[in-house]
Amino acid sequence: RAVSRGGANRQGCPRHKAPSGMAAQRLECPVCLEVQDGQQHQCREGHVFCASCDSSLRAPRRCPECRMALGPLSQAIRSRSHEERIAALPAACSHCGLATTRGEVAAHEQDCPQRPRACSAAEAGCAWSGLLADKAAHEATCPFAVCQRMMAPLRAQVAAQGAENERLQAQLAPLQAQLAAQGAENSQLRAENSQLRAENSQLQSAEPPAAEKKAAKAPNGVGRSAEPAPAAATQNGAAEAAADAPPAPPPGP
Repeated sequence: RAVSRGGANRQGCPRHKAPSGMAAQRLECPVCLEVQDGQQHQCREGHVFCASCDSSLRAPRRCPECRMALGPLSQAIRSRSHEERIAALPAACSHCGLATTRGEVAAHEQDCPQRPRACSAAEAGCAWSGLLADKAAHEATCPFAVCQRMMAPLRAQVAAQGAENERLQAQLAPLQAQLAAQGAENSQLRAENSQLRAENSQLQSAEPPAAEKKAAKAPNGVGRSAEPAPAAATQNGAAEAAADAPPAPPPGP
C-alpha cells in the first residue's frame, strides 16, 4: 500500500512524514491509507482503523478488513497501544526543525519561538505578524495595541457596572411584585370603603326625622296631640245634665 507523504489529509489535518516499509503498513489506516494521529479504533479481531474513517462508515457498520459487524460509534473499541506507537514516531517542528515525536510536536509548535505570532490587537485591525522576540517591541508602538491597553480598564469598569446592574435588577423584581400586591390590596380596600359608604347612605335615608324621634321619646302629657280634648268636654257636659235633672221618686213598698 502506498503511504501519502506531506500535505494535508482529506480531513484537513496536517500530515507528518510517515514511516516507510513494514512500519508504515502496520500503522496506516486501511481505509485512508494514512498514519493518522489521534484516536484509533479496532474491531474484535484486532484490525485497527482511524477514528475519522470509523465515523464515516455507512450502515451497516463493518470492519474494513474482515467485514465483522461493528457496534455503535459511541461504543467503539479504542486501540491505545496503536495510538502510543503512532505518538512515538519521529517528527520535526515545522518552524525551527527541532527533532521530536508526533505526540509532542504539536505542543512544541505552539510554544516554538520561531512560530509567527499575530499582534494582540489583531481583532482590532492590526495585520502585523512576526516572531515572538519582535512581538513586544511591535505592540509597544502599535496604535491598535496602545488603544486596546487604554480601553482595557474602561471595559473592565463597564463589565463591573453591568454585573452591578444585573444584581440591582434581581433585587428590583421582588420589590415590583410586592408593590403590585400592595396596589391590589389598596384597590380592594377602596372598593370595600365605597360599599360601606353606600350602605351607610341607605341606612340614613331609611331612618325617621329627628322631630318624630323626639316625640316618640317624650314623657306622658308632653308633646302629645290635643285630640282627646273633645272626649273630656263631652264627659263634663253629661255630668252637668245629670245634676240638673229632678230626683227620681223613691221606690214603692
